Amino acid sequence: MIKHSHLVTLLLVLFAGALLTGCTIGHQKFYNQVAPTKYPPTDKVMMFEYSNVNLSDIYKLLFSDFLVIGKSSFNGPYESPSESIGYAKSIGADTFIATSQFKETRTSFMNQTIPTTNTTYMSGYSGSGSFYGTATTYGTNTTTIPISVNRYDQEGVYLRNVNKVVPLWKRTRDKYKKTSDNVVEGLWKNDKYEIELFQSGSQIVAFVKGTPEDSEIWQNDQLKFVYGLDSKTGIYLMGDKTPIPSNFEINKFGHLEIKLLTNNTKFSFARK
Repeated sequence: MIKHSHLVTLLLVLFAGALLTGCTIGHQKFYNQVAPTKYPPTDKVMMFEYSNVNLSDIYKLLFSDFLVIGKSSFNGPYESPSESIGYAKSIGADTFIATSQFKETRTSFMNQTIPTTNTTYMSGYSGSGSFYGTATTYGTNTTTIPISVNRYDQEGVYLRNVNKVVPLWKRTRDKYKKTSDNVVEGLWKNDKYEIELFQSGSQIVAFVKGTPEDSEIWQNDQLKFVYGLDSKTGIYLMGDKTPIPSNFEINKFGHLEIKLLTNNTKFSFARK
């Protein structure tokens, strides 16, 4: 038999789970078509998720060669964008970018009515002999349960590569040529990647060498990052190939240091 306190806890968990599950279609429910025409479904979508950034700025910086098919925007419990990959395919997108930003924690209260039973055991003696038995009464007990849910402002942009441009995460060394000598050129390495840097025009570019740890995603000579020579600001491709705005410098230890501009994360490479 489930005790009353355990039943309340179980119902609380089930209710909270149902509340969150019921909100996992926000990117689809609040989708708005932007492109004037619809496109046939795709069979593969690259999904990139960002946090605490302006998605319009990310689009202008990284994805402006792609056509915006549609957008979604809503506030609610956090929804993983991966839940909408199937939907992105169905509307003809081949790239889906999304962002979320914590807004507030809301607490609501739910009255939960729990059935109760009370059994009384009876025994005694009458003229014909002893007797015993039970009497059961049924009722209900109402418990007020607080439910706290973190809510996020969430946006999504569905993109299609209509002009068949080569996106950053697919570029390889044969798309770039060394144009000048530079003090940062050469091989660099950390615990995950070995990369080769050189100057190409007004940019510093880096390519993965050999077979990196993320071998299922990365291949030899694929672009790892690209930076403006003067600004030292550019794009770094994360392990899952998500392009992130960042900058770089040679620090006081002689290491090549990458700092992501969306947070305080840093990566460093030592000269090989």
